[in-house]
Amino acid sequence: MRRPTPSFWRSCASFGRFGTNFVAAPFPRRSPSGGLAVRCFSTEQLWRGVRSTSFSKNLDFKDGSESTFPVYRVLDADGELEPGVELPFSLEEGVDMMRMMLKSKVYDDVLMTMQRQGRISFYCTNYGEEATSVGTAAALKPQDMIWPQYRELGAFLWRGLTAQEIADQNIGNEGDRSKGRNLQVHYCMLEKNMQTVHAVLGTQIPQAPGAGYAYKLDKEDRVSVAYFGDGAASEGDAFTGLNFASVYGAQTLFICRNNGYSISTGVEDQYKGDGIAARGPALAIPTVRVDGNDLVAVYIATEAARKKCVEEKTPILLELMTYRVGDHTTSDDSSAYRKEDKEEVKKLQGVGPLPRWKKFLESKGLWDDEKSKEVEAAARDEMIQAMKAGETKKKPPLRELFTDVFSDLPWHLEEQAAYAEKHCREYSSEYNMKSVRGLDGPAPTVDPKRIASAPRVLPPAPRGEVKETTMVQAINDALSIALSSDNRSVLFGEDVAFGGVFRASVGLRDKFGEDRVLNAPVAEQAIAAFAVGLSVAGYKAIAEIQFADYIFPAFDQIVNEIAKYRYRNAGGGAGNITIRAPCSAVGHGSMYHSQSVESYFAHCPGLKIVIPRGPKQAKGLLLAAIRDPDPVLFFEPKVLYRARIQGPDGQVPVEDYELPIGQAEIVQEGTDVTLLGWGSQIGRLQAAAAKAAEEGISCEVIDLQTIIPWDADTVQASVEKTGRLIIAHEAPQTNGFGAEIAAKIQERCFLHLESPIQRVCGFDTHFPYAWEEFYVPSASRVLAAIKAGLRCWL
Repeated sequence: MRRPTPSFWRSCASFGRFGTNFVAAPFPRRSPSGGLAVRCFSTEQLWRGVRSTSFSKNLDFKDGSESTFPVYRVLDADGELEPGVELPFSLEEGVDMMRMMLKSKVYDDVLMTMQRQGRISFYCTNYGEEATSVGTAAALKPQDMIWPQYRELGAFLWRGLTAQEIADQNIGNEGDRSKGRNLQVHYCMLEKNMQTVHAVLGTQIPQAPGAGYAYKLDKEDRVSVAYFGDGAASEGDAFTGLNFASVYGAQTLFICRNNGYSISTGVEDQYKGDGIAARGPALAIPTVRVDGNDLVAVYIATEAARKKCVEEKTPILLELMTYRVGDHTTSDDSSAYRKEDKEEVKKLQGVGPLPRWKKFLESKGLWDDEKSKEVEAAARDEMIQAMKAGETKKKPPLRELFTDVFSDLPWHLEEQAAYAEKHCREYSSEYNMKSVRGLDGPAPTVDPKRIASAPRVLPPAPRGEVKETTMVQAINDALSIALSSDNRSVLFGEDVAFGGVFRASVGLRDKFGEDRVLNAPVAEQAIAAFAVGLSVAGYKAIAEIQFADYIFPAFDQIVNEIAKYRYRNAGGGAGNITIRAPCSAVGHGSMYHSQSVESYFAHCPGLKIVIPRGPKQAKGLLLAAIRDPDPVLFFEPKVLYRARIQGPDGQVPVEDYELPIGQAEIVQEGTDVTLLGWGSQIGRLQAAAAKAAEEGISCEVIDLQTIIPWDADTVQASVEKTGRLIIAHEAPQTNGFGAEIAAKIQERCFLHLESPIQRVCGFDTHFPYAWEEFYVPSASRVLAAIKAGLRCWL
């Protein structure tokens, strides 16, 4: 049995004093675009993507123990600098850092007390990790974009977050930047290039490379910085984030605070390798491990990493070794699980960042106990007064509950906001009305135009020459126009550079270059996350998920990040994101190449969902989606990709045009029954309507086109005319979007209905291979529903 190497930290193999030497195992030279320059079976390399240059007859298993990382340290536990080391900053700046670290500690003390007193519901301290946030933030430049987790209070303070802003955020009052929407400690300073603290562990890690890649494209002196802990490093997002940054040469700095614990789970149960740093070289990322309690080492390493990142167009990984002195949060009692006893914890506190830096400053005559007391007393008073002031403020107006879900409130949110304003006044005794700004007067007047479901602004009608084309060609044309009309747009996804498995992007890499049409590693969650980073950096992100069936690894990034981004930031952040995905039945796809997934995402506020029925609609709606300020999921029925669509739907305008998102289209007028669907289902509805016409039944066919926001008024007007509604979609019936439509139309049209609303859908099974013709909502099934509806009336 191999004996473990004695170590200072439980999670890494060695400890020592070394100069900053970033470790990245040798790797084939990159081409200017970031790809590998060496080709398969060269004299230097046996295969592309590996470092092997020779064969061996010996079977040699490697486990990574052959090498390890030294820990970079220049200031010892007694506060003495190593000989020959010069401070990378002035003594005055060093004093400022001491003040900031002390302020962080005192703010933690006060807010912990406030939580115990029940004045805030939750808090998360930064004890023992002050140098990792203050030291890194001080070494960065103001233009650098920071993607924080939840122990970066020092970085926020360094960039100017005030005690009052901290108090307001923790209380959730009208002074809170995020309008009372986020849990405590979820700070945000977009104007200072600090994103909102990420609650979902690790989701920011693959987002940061998107911004880092944008800075590389723009040739900016700027880096994208992702902070995370040793626990978050176990998330799949961590690996994919590192890998994307490496593949794209994104100017991204990954800063891992390895404090030994993820809540109660120690690093021994988190990983078995040599810490987090060992993962960097495997992905050709220059990496260094640093004593995170050494403020000077943290600053030097961060400054050097930033310089290397920008100059060499490479991501960097820093592992900062520290110790979480406090509990995970106020909901936690770490004494129940700590592996260190009280004496060991006390010892670790003694070599922490504050005692160590205090000793250094004392040796220079710049600090003493009185100075500490003075700073601590001022910080304590500042935060107490801020809390008192914050407690006098009201909660934001009730309307802010609904704003920022989208760039502009769609009709259904206007409807819900009006209901909430009216209801709480009618039942005022049931609510704390005095705590909310604006509830002491009458309900706001409702503008009828705001609750109308039609789009408020319509694009110009398509004009000019048209040509018959397929849907896949129309999509290719739309992508080409989008990329040519906006040079800050990027198209990426699996196999996109080649043209995609359905050839929707064929020729675009040649036309727009390898920097703007990118192949992506096979990691759907990172594709979605990369889009977030690009969008935050001011780019339009056009992402492709190869099949809608494979979108689920990206579900977290889409639902918890992309959909919520504007809302949690109170208006700023990611928005210009379009995610394309082929969907629905294709004739031979079975359960993993045939799913209709729209209802999964329709339940999530903040996403627009579009499904076109033909080439003309695909081009116009896709261009509208790409230019929409909100994130859009654009699902493309792949069975229609190469279908020859007869009539106007197959005649596609050659020039640039948009079709309105949120507007249904009456494809065929009728008087007896309304048939409603979207995507490839429209063809089946038209076929059923044709058969019904042979029996004297007049059907009105409506293409919803947009699932969210859907055009309820157009459907309502039709049903008031026909008295009957049949909704058809390929997705399983239970909780399909047809149920939402049926509920709303029943509310609005109850007295107009001549028969129950019917749904003709996929069955509540998985999509089958052998029985696809029986599974899909065929024209004959729709016709049967038409006849059943008419029998109810007869």
